[in-house]
Amino acid sequence: MTVPPVVRSAWVNRPLEEAFAVFTDQIGAWWPLPTHGLASVAGSVGFSDGALIEQAAYGTQITWGEVLEWDAPNQVVLAWHPGQERSEASEVEVAFVPDGEGTRVVIEHRGWDGFGADAMKRRKGYAGPNAWGHVLDHYADLADVRPDAADLSGLAASYEQFFAEADKGGFGSAPEGEWNAEQVVAHVALNDAGMLGVCQALVHQTEARFENLICQDLGVLANYIERHDGMAGLIESGRKMADLVLAALSRLSPEQLQTPVACYLMHYDDVMVDADMPWETVAINIQAGRHLPAHVEQLQNLRT
Repeated sequence: MTVPPVVRSAWVNRPLEEAFAVFTDQIGAWWPLPTHGLASVAGSVGFSDGALIEQAAYGTQITWGEVLEWDAPNQVVLAWHPGQERSEASEVEVAFVPDGEGTRVVIEHRGWDGFGADAMKRRKGYAGPNAWGHVLDHYADLADVRPDAADLSGLAASYEQFFAEADKGGFGSAPEGEWNAEQVVAHVALNDAGMLGVCQALVHQTEARFENLICQDLGVLANYIERHDGMAGLIESGRKMADLVLAALSRLSPEQLQTPVACYLMHYDDVMVDADMPWETVAINIQAGRHLPAHVEQLQNLRT
């Protein structure tokens, strides 16, 4: 007896190209990592080098699957084995089909027969109320543009100014005890990973806490820098992470943005913030008005 595939679908009010881009490029902003992630300290998840990879905040990478087919904007097929060996893979196809004024996204999870006696047990893990249907609900939630979304134009402009400054190059060595240019860019990307985690916590109504200890740890910074191809690779990765933060923030309601979040923020060895603060104040106002501009100035000083 052939074990049937698991099939789930969602309709989103987006044209085909946008529906595909939200699913693939912005997967780190909508995938429910607090409930459907493997890392103990979640960072993000995204497509990289032909694979779907979860990136823990402290540097560990967990492969979820390899891309078998990539036919943008119509289809993605994956060998699916989150945290397991490739020999344990089933197959997941995500199809994007024009449907009226929007797009129907259909997930078909198949290939169960290869698991023998465990086939139905494995299939059941993806067919229940907290499986693919739940995941697609989160995708559709991000794809559905909020009419009451926060104005993120100022934050987007601050990100652009920061990455434009990093892209100019010409940096010298850092003074003793200070960060060099690569460390500055890596820090901003890792700080964004922490911000993504808070956005996820607010969506899932779990405890939200924002700390910048990991993104200032020299070992974590060195690990992040090593994984990327020089400054160009760091900037590309940083831009992608910033786009995820902007997407995740656009998903939050005004009430979620005003939720007090426990913040513990340090500058080197000095505690700058140890208090509960509305998330909008931290993630939008301080990020756009103080944090990113301070690192722009830091890069400029490294050039002079």
